[in-house]
Amino acid sequence: MAEFPVPLDNLIAYVKTLHPEGGPLENVSDAFAVSEQLDQQSDALIGYFVDQARRSGLSWSQIGAAMGVTKQAAQKRFVPGQESILLREIGASGTGHKPFSRFTDRAIRVLFAADRLAADSTAADSTAADSTAADSTAADSTATGQAESAARSPIGAAHLAAAFLSEPEGLAAKAISKAGLLPEQVYGAVGIGPAPQLPNQDRASVSELTFDDSAKATFREALKWALRMGHNYIGTEHLLLGVLFIGGPVAEGFAGLGLTPQRAEGLVTAELTDYVARLQGQLSSVGRNRPAPEPGELRLRGGLFASPCVGSRLRH
Repeated sequence: MAEFPVPLDNLIAYVKTLHPEGGPLENVSDAFAVSEQLDQQSDALIGYFVDQARRSGLSWSQIGAAMGVTKQAAQKRFVPGQESILLREIGASGTGHKPFSRFTDRAIRVLFAADRLAADSTAADSTAADSTAADSTAADSTATGQAESAARSPIGAAHLAAAFLSEPEGLAAKAISKAGLLPEQVYGAVGIGPAPQLPNQDRASVSELTFDDSAKATFREALKWALRMGHNYIGTEHLLLGVLFIGGPVAEGFAGLGLTPQRAEGLVTAELTDYVARLQGQLSSVGRNRPAPEPGELRLRGGLFASPCVGSRLRH
C-alpha cells in the first residue's frame, strides 16, 4: 500500500508553524481549525469518487457496499448532503470561509457583471410600474410604492451566461467564440445582455449578492467540473460548463445555437491544452528547467499539502 499522503508528523509540524510563539491553547485552537479543514476535504474526496461511480452507471447499492454501509445510508449521506458539501467547498455557505474564495478574479467579475444585469432588469421593471401607476388612480399609489421598494432580482443562470462575454480573455468567452457564436446571438438566446466589463471587485461584497436556484445549481455543477479536471479553483470555464450541464432554458438556448454541453466540454479542454502548450513554450524560451504546470496540479488548503493531478494554476 502506498504511503499515506499526509503523515501525522507533517500535520503536527504544520499546526506549530501557524503560531510559532503560541502556547498550548493556541496550538489546540489551530489543530481544531486544521482538523475541520481536513474533515471538509475528506467529504469532498469521497463525494468526488461517489459522483464518478454514479456517472459510470454503478448503483447506490454497489456504492454503499463499497463503503460498508447500506444503500439507504449512502443515499442519505450524498444525495441530500451533497449540496451543503459543494457549497461549503466554494465558500458560499457562510461557515467561516471567505465567500467564493475559490473563484478566480475573472469569475468574481462575472458575478458582479451578472448582478448589474439583474439590477438593470429590476430597474426596468420598476420604471414600467411607475409609468403605469402615473396614469392610474390614486388608489394605485400604494402598489407603486411597493414596486419601488421591491427587492432586486437575484442573479440567475441567464445573467451569468450573458456576463461571460464581459470577460473576453476568460476561457468561457473564448469557448463561446470558438463555437462561432456572436455576442448578439448569445444575448438573444438567453434573453438578456450585454453585461458591463468591470474592474476587480471587492471579494467581501460577494456575500451581498443573491442567487436564484438556477445560479446555485450552476455553482454546484461548476465545482463538480473543477474537481473532475483536478482544479482547486472555480474559473469562468467551470461556470460555463455548469450553466450548460444543469439544463434548462439557458442551456437549451445555447444548444439551439449549436453549443451543446458536450461541445463546450471539448472546447474548454482544447483551450486549456492550448494554454498549457503556450506556457510551456514561454518557459522553454527563457531557459527554465521546471516544466509548466499540467492542468490540475492540485493544492489543497493553500499549500497544506500538494498532489500533482491535472492544472490548478490555470486561473480563468
